[in-house]
Amino acid sequence: MSKKVYQIVTDRIIEALDRGVVPWAKPWKGGHSMPHNMFSMNPEKGRFYQGANVPLLWMSGYSDPRWMTYSQAKKNGINIKEGERSSPIVFWKFIEKKDDNGNVTDKIPLLRYFKVYNAEQCENAPDLPEIPEVDPVENFENCQAMMDCYGIDIQHGGSAASYDITADSINIPEAGQFKDVESYWSTLLHQAIHSTAHDDRLKRDISNVAFERMASEMGAAFLCAQMGIERDSLTANHASYIAQYKVLLSEDPKAFMRAAKLARQAANYVLEYTGAGQYAASEDKEEAA
Repeated sequence: MSKKVYQIVTDRIIEALDRGVVPWAKPWKGGHSMPHNMFSMNPEKGRFYQGANVPLLWMSGYSDPRWMTYSQAKKNGINIKEGERSSPIVFWKFIEKKDDNGNVTDKIPLLRYFKVYNAEQCENAPDLPEIPEVDPVENFENCQAMMDCYGIDIQHGGSAASYDITADSINIPEAGQFKDVESYWSTLLHQAIHSTAHDDRLKRDISNVAFERMASEMGAAFLCAQMGIERDSLTANHASYIAQYKVLLSEDPKAFMRAAKLARQAANYVLEYTGAGQYAASEDKEEAA
């Protein structure tokens, strides 16, 4: 079953890439950012979908962050529109192995999936509560405070952004060289995600360039969404990156799930290390639906 689920997820990601859609790019601006189950999760308390489920739901293109299973909709008197297509979310189920005395000797992880529907696919879902407008400047100030606490060396100048793992230093053009302030911050946060690979942090293997880029892209998307930074998913190398991701996923159906796990770890590391954990998801195990 796990092999089937990996393939379902990978096929869906490749399908999006074939359309030129980057699945880990939030498809709308402003408003609510992180998808969550309408009935079992409270985003105000840091309870929302995490890891691979975030891009799996973002790529559906709905601006409403609320999701539900068919049974939840039926139980709460909500009608799903005829002909609507569900979206998959994944979760781990652990099968316990016990000895003759009933003691648990091992836990075998099995990947499973649920089908969920967005509130926009329903005829009578409650209106989405309005959220107060946040001054973008406040988000920029929060990012500055977070990076100050992160403490990594940041060098401004030049015409390209990069992270030097040997020197443990980020190089980024001056803020005025970017088209807008959000582009500057989204780029800097992307490099911060790269920096979590350092041996003194998460010690992530970066030998596979395409895999590291995919993981860092997702991690940056998660971090930007939680810090309120709008992020442009298109880059000068957009087409070539998509081609590399497709090759990677075609050769290894488990690559996306591994990258999503590392992306979540990287984003949470930055948030928690800097004390900006109020934006981070709960560390409790994610509920399936």
